[in-house]
Amino acid sequence: MSTAKQGANMIFNFCKTIIDKHGPRLPGSDEERAAQKDIAAIMEEMTGVKPTVEKFMLAPRASIGAIPYMGYAGFVALALYYVHPIASLIVSLCTLIFAIIQVFTYKGWFDRFFKQEESCNVYSVMDGKGPIDHTIVFSGHADSSWLWQMAVKNPKTMILRTVYGVVGVVSIIIGSILRIIFGMWSVLQPDDMNKAFWIFLLVAPLVFIPGIYSLCIYLSHDKKKASPGAMDNLTGVGASLFMGNYFKNNPDKLPDNCRVIIASLGSEEAGLKGSEAFMKAHAGDEKLLINPYFFNIDSLRDYEHFNAVKGDAWLMTKFDDDMKNMLIKAFKNAGVKPNIISNPVGGCDSTPICRCGYKTITFAAQKPDATDYYHTYKDTCDGLDMNTLEKSVDIIIDVTEQIHEHHKKNGYHLTKCK
Repeated sequence: MSTAKQGANMIFNFCKTIIDKHGPRLPGSDEERAAQKDIAAIMEEMTGVKPTVEKFMLAPRASIGAIPYMGYAGFVALALYYVHPIASLIVSLCTLIFAIIQVFTYKGWFDRFFKQEESCNVYSVMDGKGPIDHTIVFSGHADSSWLWQMAVKNPKTMILRTVYGVVGVVSIIIGSILRIIFGMWSVLQPDDMNKAFWIFLLVAPLVFIPGIYSLCIYLSHDKKKASPGAMDNLTGVGASLFMGNYFKNNPDKLPDNCRVIIASLGSEEAGLKGSEAFMKAHAGDEKLLINPYFFNIDSLRDYEHFNAVKGDAWLMTKFDDDMKNMLIKAFKNAGVKPNIISNPVGGCDSTPICRCGYKTITFAAQKPDATDYYHTYKDTCDGLDMNTLEKSVDIIIDVTEQIHEHHKKNGYHLTKCK
């Protein structure tokens, strides 16, 4: 059996084992912690190295998980709009500010006001021969997502309906400001022109009720309905584990002077908290991260969509050009169409790494549009494509070899992303 087939089978069996035992693994949940414990045992078997487990605290519902709360706040602001415009302005403006800070930029300034839970990162370190002068980190995230209810019902309208809801909150802000500025608290005005204007102000926010309702039902916190996370992202963890096993069984393939780190990160779906925690613990740690190249693997399923993810648009990050070019070359060598994309919404674990100035790229084989299997209960092992997994294994090995050759030729240069 070829290396690619062996790797694909290993990844698939790993995904099935974790899902069959633990099911969905929401950030900071008992299921996520139990899965990471099992992954640590599997990692030790795969790599022959006892893994390190690093715990961290997070507020699971303080970012994407808070979107329904924003919908509830939107309805409160809408009700106050007809009673007290100043109160309505405060509530709607705070809701928008919260969305920008917590949902759109993942800054986490308000995490302290949400319930804290424990998660962890798990990683093993494997060293090649000779003094180490560069490090390759393979990573995926072990947690899965809450159910995106609109995606499973009609993915084509999900983004539009979400935008509709956000615009509804903005309309309440604008309407409240206008009512306050003009000091008009009723429709009883001295002339028909003013009366028509104020009737419009009173009626206009009602148009956005369906959009605000869409925010309320954006996702379900019921873990029984959550995504099993086969594609997103046990495939990334499985592929990373395979690379550890590949080097264990083929020590001659582990480049000289190279350190390999196999990592299963926690709580990516709660605002990249695992990657962020890893960076807080190890950014600048020259004993562990010696000239590191971070190869983040996130979602392997769709054969027609092999993607080099060059950055996260929402988070305004741009990943390393050298690693992007290596990944594109590997796509071509594997005979698949290369796609270069930026994440249109949300973010991936490369962003906290990139912001520390390290070289990183995210590899995905996933349709970038909204689908009924992304962050829904349809993300199961049945949806995984073995051909995609096989090609992915070839691509990852190819990039690994390119990184080593690139480092020997060019040395290491920090990225400009902050």
